Amino acid sequence: MLVVLTILALVMAVVVPAINRGMTVTANDIARDVQIGLRKARSDAVTQQKSQAFEVDMQKRQFQIRGRKTTQLPDGIELTAKVAQSEVMDEKAAVRFYPDGSSTGGRISVHQDDEQILINVDWLTGRVSLVQEL
Repeated sequence: MLVVLTILALVMAVVVPAINRGMTVTANDIARDVQIGLRKARSDAVTQQKSQAFEVDMQKRQFQIRGRKTTQLPDGIELTAKVAQSEVMDEKAAVRFYPDGSSTGGRISVHQDDEQILINVDWLTGRVSLVQEL
């Protein structure tokens, strides 16, 4: 019985920390979600033939495609956005995509500790690209 309990204790010592690490959200995860959201907003604008906005709310620490599900940022991760002046309102900033695929352009930065990941949106083509900086 003592041997079985010892083996279970060793297994728990290895498995529980691995599970906790797997549940931690990183800046890379958030940057990927932002990138996917931006691409989805562009795709929606083209297929529905009406403009779509991807919003970042720095005060509430969340982002969304306007009118869709909101994603809340975990503690320790921050978003900043540089967008067209016409798309800034209070603490909200947006990148707007048009039916032809173009956009207002901009840059969204994801920060965690010393890591910074940039998501660029080209105004002419609407192309979304990711740049990682340390």
